[in-house]
Amino acid sequence: MTAPLDVHRVGDIVRLTLATPRRKNALSLQVLGALSGALRDLGTDIAGVLLTGGPDIFSAGADFADLTGTVADIAVDDAVADVADAIAAAPVPVIAAIEGPCMGAAVHLALTCDARIIGESGYLQVPAVRLGLLYNPEAVRWLSANYPRDSVRRMLVIGERFGAQDAQRAGLVSRVVPAGEAATQAATMLAALSPEHRRATAYTRALLHEAESAIPDPDERWQRRRRELLDSPARAQAVAQARRKHLHHNPSDD
Repeated sequence: MTAPLDVHRVGDIVRLTLATPRRKNALSLQVLGALSGALRDLGTDIAGVLLTGGPDIFSAGADFADLTGTVADIAVDDAVADVADAIAAAPVPVIAAIEGPCMGAAVHLALTCDARIIGESGYLQVPAVRLGLLYNPEAVRWLSANYPRDSVRRMLVIGERFGAQDAQRAGLVSRVVPAGEAATQAATMLAALSPEHRRATAYTRALLHEAESAIPDPDERWQRRRRELLDSPARAQAVAQARRKHLHHNPSDD
């Protein structure tokens, strides 16, 4: 079995590539742990990080092999939140290069990055409500505070799929490029940076993160409602159906 995350340095840039294409680069607990570790262990002589899923798919979101359809799935949300925190805490810019589908928790991680470059055939979608799920309340509050109201509601309440051009108009991605060019364009953007200014960059990112996070914490009422939905029969059925749909191959092939 190959490593779930490819960590490759080119010059001053570290490239993190989700590397389980047979599983649609699903965000398993193993993948999330590897991402968090790589982001928290960046060298002191780099200028930026490029996060990508390869030429065909960014990520299908949470790995259904790790989902139970019960309140225990909070562990997956917590692991996603830890990666989002690691992106925010990184001392250098992190840019997401998106090709193909970017779904669910992967959208959250991409939106946490400093910029998102998307190939014209890519799209973003968060179908949480279709799985009977109240998305992590902390993430919902953060998204609501930092992205356009209409876009967040279309994304979280309706579960709308945003094609590349629509995602840019909605303020969710930074730049649309020809299909297959997202990683190249992101690398070009990062190449303009220098490790010499890492301290100034780190301070600026930390100040922006502090300003963006100055919102009330979700209270216990919403956490209780979240747990009720996680343990509901309707969600258990939805997760079981989705698992049957997505898990058609042998994971050992990766």
